[in-house]
Amino acid sequence: MSDGARPMSSRTVADKVLAWVKEYRVPLLFALLLVVLVPARGLWAPDEPDFAQCVKEMRQRGSWVLPYLNGQPYNEKPILFYWLMKLSAVAGDWLTGGRGFTHGIAAWALRIPSVAAAALFGIGFRSWARRFQQADTMDLPCMILFTTPIWIWQAQTIQIDMLFAALLAWSWLSWVGGYLLATGRLDPVDTTEARRWLLGAYVALGLATLAKGPLGLVLSGLVVAAFLTWQRDWKSLPQMRPWAGLGILALVVLPWYLMARIVGGPVYFHELVIVQNFSRATHAWDHIQPWWRYCEYILGDFWPWVLFLPALGLHLYRSRASLSSLQRFQILAFAVPFLFLSWSQSKQGKYLLMSYPFLALLTTDLLLDRDQSKHPRLQKPWMGWILGGALWILAGALAALAFTRAGGPKLHTQIQPFLGPLRVGALISIAGACLVTWHVRQRALRPLIREAALTLGALYLVMGAWGFRLLDDAKEYRRWTAAVSPQIQGRRVFFWQTIRSGAMVYTDQLMPELRSYAELEAALGPEDRLVSTDREWNRDAWGIDPEARSRFEVLLRVQTGGGELLLIRKRPPQGGQPS
Repeated sequence: MSDGARPMSSRTVADKVLAWVKEYRVPLLFALLLVVLVPARGLWAPDEPDFAQCVKEMRQRGSWVLPYLNGQPYNEKPILFYWLMKLSAVAGDWLTGGRGFTHGIAAWALRIPSVAAAALFGIGFRSWARRFQQADTMDLPCMILFTTPIWIWQAQTIQIDMLFAALLAWSWLSWVGGYLLATGRLDPVDTTEARRWLLGAYVALGLATLAKGPLGLVLSGLVVAAFLTWQRDWKSLPQMRPWAGLGILALVVLPWYLMARIVGGPVYFHELVIVQNFSRATHAWDHIQPWWRYCEYILGDFWPWVLFLPALGLHLYRSRASLSSLQRFQILAFAVPFLFLSWSQSKQGKYLLMSYPFLALLTTDLLLDRDQSKHPRLQKPWMGWILGGALWILAGALAALAFTRAGGPKLHTQIQPFLGPLRVGALISIAGACLVTWHVRQRALRPLIREAALTLGALYLVMGAWGFRLLDDAKEYRRWTAAVSPQIQGRRVFFWQTIRSGAMVYTDQLMPELRSYAELEAALGPEDRLVSTDREWNRDAWGIDPEARSRFEVLLRVQTGGGELLLIRKRPPQGGQPS
C-alpha cells in the first residue's frame, strides 16, 4: 500500500509545482532574465565600486555593524543592503572556492540582493494582484512593470534602490490590503487575514527604513494620511493597529541604530541621520535638478507605457466620483512620492521606483476599461496603435542605426562595436511590432500587451547579455588595476579630491583623499603616488594651477569607468634619479 502511494504522492507534488510555475510564469520569466544578466558585466561607475569597496573592507575588518569606505565609516545609508551584499559575497566565495573573487568580492555576487528583491517582489506582486484585483488580469500589471527600463536596470544594479523600493511598495500593498479587509470592504478568508497583511506591511516598512533611512517613514505617513483624508475615514485608523506597527518598527530599526551610535560615535550618527536625510533633501550637494525633472525622467523610465498616461489622467478625472478605495490608494501611492520628491532638491529617476508598481496597476485598469468599453472613441484599436506605434518607432530607430549610416560617420564609428546586438535588436523590434499590429487589427488587447512585453523582454535580454559584455571593458576597472598595480606595489598611494572607489577596489590598498594643494605638498613624498581623474587634476581649483601641476609628472593614463584615471608622482629634483 505504501509503495503504491509514493508515485501518487510524487505526482501530486510535481503537479503542484508545475501548476505554481504556470501560474507565476510572468515573474519567473522576469527572474530568469535577471539571472542571465547577473554575470554580464563587472563593477560600473559611479556607485557600484563604492558598494563593492564597502563590502571588501567589511570582510577584511570582520565588521557587521558599520560599512567602511577607504578606511572610514561610511555614513550615506543604513546597514541592511550592506548586510545582504556581505552575506551574498561570503556565500558565493565559499560555494565557488573563491574562483572569480578578488579580495573577497565578485560583481555577480553583489548583484544578488537587488536581483532577489526584484524577483521576490515580482512573485509577491502577482500574488497580491490575484487577491485584490480581478483574478483574470493579474499578469497584466506584472508585464507592464517588469518591462519598464528603470525596473529592469535597477533590478540588476548594485545599488540600494531596488531593495528599498521593493520593501516600501510591498509595505504599501500590504497595508492597503489590510485596510480593505479590516474595514469590511473585502471579505477575509479567515479572521486573521487582515492582521497578517498589516504585520507584513509594518515589517516591510521597518526593513525599508533599515535600507535607506527615514524616507520610507515620511512617504508612508504622507500616503496614508492623504488616503484616509480622501476616504474621510480617519475613524478606521485604530483598526490598522498603528501602535503595534510602531512597536514592530522599533524592534526592526532601533537595535542597529543604537549600535551604530555606539560604534560610530556622535559625528557618524549625525551625518547618517541628519545630513544624509534632512540636509540632503533641503540643501542638496549633488543631483540638484529643477522641480519638473521627474516629468522628464518618467518619459524614459516608464517607456513605452508612459504613452498611456494622458489617457489615464483623463480616465481617472472622468471617473473620479466612482473611484474605488483601492484605486484612490494607487493614485496617491504614485502622486504623493512624485510631488514630495519633486519638492526635494536632489532628484534621480530611481528615487521614484517604489511608485511604479502602482502606476502599472492603474495603467492596467485603464487598458481593461478600454478593452471592455463599447464607446466608439474608446475602441481597442486606438489604444493598440499607441503601443504599436511606439514599437515601430523603436524598430525604425534601431534599424536605421544597425543597417544604415544614419547619424553620420562619427556616430557610426562609435556604434561599430555594437552593430551585432543592434541588428538583432532591430529584428526583434520589427517582429514584435508586426505581431502587435496584427493583434490590433484583430482587436485583441490582452495578447497585444503580452506580445509587446515579450518583445521588450527579448530586447533587454539581447542588449544586456550581449551589449553589456561589449561595454564592460570600457566601464570596468580591471584594465586600470592591471596597469597600475606594478607601479603602486609597496608604495603609499593618495587620491586627489573625492575617491573613485574603482581605482582601488581590485587592489589591496587604501587611497587617503587629499583635498588641497597644501595637503598634497605636505603628504606626497618622492616614493609616493597620487591617483586622480583627468578632469579634476586639470582643473584650476583647490590651490592648484598650471605652475603647481608642472611640479608633478603623469606616469600613466587609463580610460576607464566613463573617464580617465591618472597615476601621478612628484617630479624628482633636477639631477635626481627617477624612482
